[in-house]
Formats: sequence, structure tokens, C-alpha cells
Amino acid sequence: MPELNNKSLAYYKLLSEKYPTSLAAKNKIISLSAELTLPKTTEHFVSDLHGEFNSFSHVIRNASGVLRRYIKELFPHRSPSDRQDLATLVYYPEEKLDLLEAYLSPQNFRAFLYQRLQDVTLLLKRTAAKCDHQLIEESFPKDQASLLSSLILEDPKSRHKGPYMEAILKGLVDTGLAKTYILTLCQLVNRFAVQDLHVIGDIFDRGPEAEKIMDFLMAHPRVDVQWGNHDILWIGAASGSYALMLNALRIALRYDVMDTLEDGYGINLVPLFQFAQANYKPSKPFAPKVKRTKKEDSSLQSQVHKAVSLMQFKAEGQAILRNPAFKMEKDLFLDKINFDEGTVLYDGQVYPLLDWDFPTLDPKNPYAFSPQEEKILRQLSRSFLTSDRLQSHIQFLMDQGGMYKLSNENLLFHGCIPLNEDFSLKDTTFTGKKRQGRALLDWLNRVVSRAFYDKNRQGYSKDLDILYYLWAGSDSPLSGKDRVTTFARYLIADKKTHKETKNPYYQGRKDPAVAQAILEDFGLDAPSGRIINGHTPVKRKEGESPILAGGKVLVIDGGFAPLYHETTGTAGYTLISNSYGLLLATHKPIPQEDDLIKDNRDIVSQLEFVEKYPQRRLIRDSHQGQKMAQEIEDLKILCQLFEEGWLKEKNPSDKK
Repeated sequence: MPELNNKSLAYYKLLSEKYPTSLAAKNKIISLSAELTLPKTTEHFVSDLHGEFNSFSHVIRNASGVLRRYIKELFPHRSPSDRQDLATLVYYPEEKLDLLEAYLSPQNFRAFLYQRLQDVTLLLKRTAAKCDHQLIEESFPKDQASLLSSLILEDPKSRHKGPYMEAILKGLVDTGLAKTYILTLCQLVNRFAVQDLHVIGDIFDRGPEAEKIMDFLMAHPRVDVQWGNHDILWIGAASGSYALMLNALRIALRYDVMDTLEDGYGINLVPLFQFAQANYKPSKPFAPKVKRTKKEDSSLQSQVHKAVSLMQFKAEGQAILRNPAFKMEKDLFLDKINFDEGTVLYDGQVYPLLDWDFPTLDPKNPYAFSPQEEKILRQLSRSFLTSDRLQSHIQFLMDQGGMYKLSNENLLFHGCIPLNEDFSLKDTTFTGKKRQGRALLDWLNRVVSRAFYDKNRQGYSKDLDILYYLWAGSDSPLSGKDRVTTFARYLIADKKTHKETKNPYYQGRKDPAVAQAILEDFGLDAPSGRIINGHTPVKRKEGESPILAGGKVLVIDGGFAPLYHETTGTAGYTLISNSYGLLLATHKPIPQEDDLIKDNRDIVSQLEFVEKYPQRRLIRDSHQGQKMAQEIEDLKILCQLFEEGWLKEKNPSDKK
């Protein structure tokens, strides 16, 4: 037994509250020791969801194609159409059952329910086979636990249990409970097919239903998020940053996803639209890049888009001027506009502007908000700060998120680790002090937390300005490029000004030695360690591969946003890590949800092993297993403390 001090003894006293007797502690030791021999849990890695809820939810529902493989394995003699019908039921149980009930006769529907109860029960047994019974039973709804236990844990092939199981299935159909139980069984299949979900950034922007993705993630039992640049944008917007709030509004206007703001989060945009209509004319450079709806007139939308963009340029300019350490003076443009000639001085060269009619800009004080703009910003900020749904979503990102995560010898982060040209770790200075690698990301975790929890928000603070830098700064580990050229992309035709140069990391990560050096900086020195990234779409059509540095780096930008499909040649990648190895899933674009359910269509995914383990990995080989092993050691010491009289056991009859 290790030497005890007051602090360690206090810890074991607390532990004894949970395990008050030696018997209770030993029972837990046995349970944990047995659990260590189970296969490692399955992990699912996704990235760059960008508001595309339908594609994301389907990939999660079919576990990147894994469930389809299980169904083929369990029902080899069934027809392909019957197996696909079962798969659709598992992915979309409520919708599929409603559809079938509407056109099948009552007798045929009852027969269907009886068969599918058996099928889904067998599938759940397959997906939950790696879990201990306690975890399985704890996942059951209380009012269904008894019958679910019988369905899952009993063997219908036993000569004693066959009639018993048949009676349960028939009883569920006869009493009208079959649909309820099929729904629960399908939900449990999805839960146990993949137990841990890792989202490697960029939930928001471009797509129309980011809020639905957030609701989905919040309902998932085991999920973590590594913040992307678009997530930081929304964290900052929900924390009071004018610069980031205006960026979020501009992107929503550019991609015509205003429903996320108005309907999803209840943001009041009426004063903004009235202000823009009163002050701005329609402008072609500010027409939506994507037009999804006919709800808003395009000319009005361009007016609002232009008004928001100008306020954004002002707010960003203020942040740059407040923070010389950012070294972003090259991105100040409003003071370099020649309104007489319609030109701008950009990186030392004069370019004609596509639009220079900015009635709320004062050339003598170009970065100051007009009184009307100040009023609009206060109204908008108040709406962001008081949106219950938005604040709950961002609170979830704070609770379950971070700049990076270490998971089973994998280093997960969204963008990059800032590197020098020679691929060594870069000493960044935008924080006011030299920081690099893991130390930089650890410090940024604290900054993001402070920025969100600071209630004295007035449009900016030092921490909120750091969040803006993470969106647009040259050494940002989330942006990963030397600048964000929004001004030029809107207002300058010459595409030379649109260039955004990537951090050397993106070239260096192709080298196994560079990848290994980064892993070691994060404490992962095992040869099997690897980096898992998002952020940069893999252009498969141009010969790019998601597997870099001899397999030490995997890039799984999901490519869910349809805008990427033409250039990438895929709908992106996801990753499955199970007890046998790592499987990379390459996806094709998903059909519409109505077609999926009606026609039993599935997303087409190609699965390939990135690595096959020489022997099957168990829980004891994982981070989870390391924690469990430490818990076992602590419980052994607790038993010894009971036996040697350091702590007194509490019998159940003892009064509290």
C-alpha cells in the first residue's frame, strides 16, 4: 500500500461513501476486471458537418456503413431488398413504420411487426455484444426494462425459453406495443453500434440545419467536440463579440440559411432588415452565393448582406486596432478606399472596387459605427445573448468541447498546429507571450472558457478579441492560413487578392517525422499514435488522399456541404475505430430523406482498413481501460484500509 497522507486519506474516505464495505469494493473490482477483457468500444469520427443535418444524421444512423455490414452478416439468406428494408427501418424507425402501416393490411402489418421485432432484437444483440450487461440494462427505458431484458438476454433457442420468447413477441403485437418496442430497439442498435462519437469541428455555417445537429449531439450519450473555426465563430457570437456575430450573420446571408437564425434560434432580424432597406441599395457583389428559398427577395437580401458586411469590416478593424500583438494591420482596408475614384489600396497595389457606395461609412473615421449601427448591434447582441436554445447549444460545446482531445493514442484537432517553414513548432505571439504546440492550445482552452462565461460583454473584450483572432489570424490553429480575404472576395475582381496561404503545417503533416514530433509534444510517443484532422476538404479528383505521413495523419473533412462535392469527388470521409482496427469510410452524396425511406435507399460508403491490429484490442488497451485499471488499484487500497482499520466499514443497517 502506498504511503498515506492527509490528502490521500481524504480521497479514500470519499471513495468509501460510494463503496462503504469491503464486499462492495471487491464486487466492483471483479466487475471492472471482467470488463477489461471485453473488446474495445467502437468510436466514430466525423468532421465539417456545416449544418447538413440530413447527411450527418444518416451517416450516424448507419454508422458509416457498419450496420449494413452487420445486417448482411446476420441475414445472409435474405434477399438484398429485404435486408435494405430492415436497414431503413433501423435508420428511420418511426417514419418507416408509419409509411408501412398506411399501405399494408392490418394482418400483414401485424406479421411484419412480429418478424421485425425478432430481426431488430437479433441486430441489437450483435451491436451490444461487446458491452457488459449492466451497461445494456441501464440504457433501457424504465417502463420497458423488464421485457427488453428478456428479449436481449434470453436465448430463444433454449428448449426451455422458446415458447416463453414467442409469447412475449406475440403479446407485444397483440397489445399494440410492438411499434413502441421496435422504436426503442432501433435506438439502442444505433447507440451500441458506435458508443463514442468524436466531432472534429465545424458544426455550423453553410448548411441550413446546424441547430438540428446540435440537438442530435446533445441527445447522444457519449460525444465530444473539437472546436473548429466555425464553431469558435458561433461561440464568440453567442458570447457577445460584435465581429464574430456579424460574421455569422454575413455567412447566413451569403448561403441563404437565415432560418437557422430566425426559426432555429429566434434571433430578431426585423430591425436589421429595416435599417438595411432604409440605408442601402441592392448590390450585385452581395447577392447570395446560394439561393435556397424564395421567401426573401434577393435584392433585399443583398441590401442586408451589404449592411452586415460593412459593419463586420468595421468591427474587425476595431479589434485589429485594439490588439497590435495580432499583427493584422494588413487587413485594414476601409481607411484605404478612394471614394472619388472607387479604388482601394490593397497590399501596396491599387485595385478598382466592385462597389464603394457605403452611406454609413465616415471616411474621416472609417472604423466607427454610425449611431444607427450601434443601435442595431446592441439589439442583435441582446438577441444572441438571450436566445435560450443558442445559449444551451454553446454551453454544450463548452462542456463537451475543446481545442483538442487525446483518445486511445490519437490526437484529435480541427485545423493545424502552427509550424515554421522548417516544420518546427512555431512560437506564436498573438497571445502577448510566446506559446507553441500543446501549451498554446491549453492556454486557448482557458481563453475560450473565460470569453463565454464573462457576463460583462459590451461587444468586445480581450478574450473575445482572441476568439476573433482564432477565426481570422495568421497563427490561428483553427483558421490555419495567413489571412481571411473576405473584403477582397466581395469587392475586388482580381483573384490574386483572394489568395489565402496555408500554414506550413499542411505541407509538413505529410512527413512522418513532423507528425511524430507533434504527437510527442502532446505526450503521445507510441509508434501507433496518429493525428486525426478535419478542416481541409480532400480533393480526391485531383489525386489527394486522406491518408498522410504513412498513416500517421488522417484527414476526414466530412465534405457534407454539397458545395464541395464537385471539387472533392466525394461526400467526404468518416472514420470508425473498433477492436479490429481503423476503417476509413468514403461517402457518396446522400439522396433526399423522403427517397431514403420510401425507396429503401442508403448512402453508399466504401469501407477500407487503414490499419488492422495484429490482435484484437480489448478495453484494457484503451484510455478507458487505463482509467478503469487505476480505479481497480484504488479499490484494492480501499479494501486494505478497511481491513487494517484505517477506515470503518458501514453496514446497511448503520444510521446515516
